[in-house]
Amino acid sequence: MSKKKFSPKEIIIPTVTLLVICVAAAALLGFTNSLTEDKIASIDAENKAQAMEAVMPDAVSFGGAVTVDDDVEYSAAYDADGNIIGYAFTVSESGYGGEIQVMTGVNTDGSISKVTVLSADNETPGLGQNTTKDSFLDQFMGKIGELTVVKNAASGDSEIQAVTSATISSSAVVRAVNAATEYFENNLKGGTDNG
Repeated sequence: MSKKKFSPKEIIIPTVTLLVICVAAAALLGFTNSLTEDKIASIDAENKAQAMEAVMPDAVSFGGAVTVDDDVEYSAAYDADGNIIGYAFTVSESGYGGEIQVMTGVNTDGSISKVTVLSADNETPGLGQNTTKDSFLDQFMGKIGELTVVKNAASGDSEIQAVTSATISSSAVVRAVNAATEYFENNLKGGTDNG
């Protein structure tokens, strides 16, 4: 059997066609991103503002975000007289399926006012994503100090009962909350912004 020889035309035309398609697709994706980038940022900022109001419901206003490191940031929460009444922390931790972003409200006495999960999209639906439900998150309210995850019913003040079959995701949320309260204890206790 003899091998068929390809002419330069048979090689160049498909190569150029594929190159044009790739360049056009990349240009369209870039254009679409430029159209939606500001809108997505605006929606994210609005969602974060609503979450801050949810975790610090007594606050009248919030200070600008202070980034501590890649995984932790906070904003001071103020009352009508301009006094700091607490902080809204945003912390990211690795869960079962990826990053879980948690917002924790910490009062000036170190107690947790409320916790909300901003993002757990990569966690398993019906399991890890159940960490976003109030039945899990309400356990944090009023707690002070370092918390631990337990599989059975919580029996101590420092225990949080894990979501059934989602211990890794539950632990990620608890680690995020602990990071927030630890940073508060070490840097912000007393209602001043030492950040």
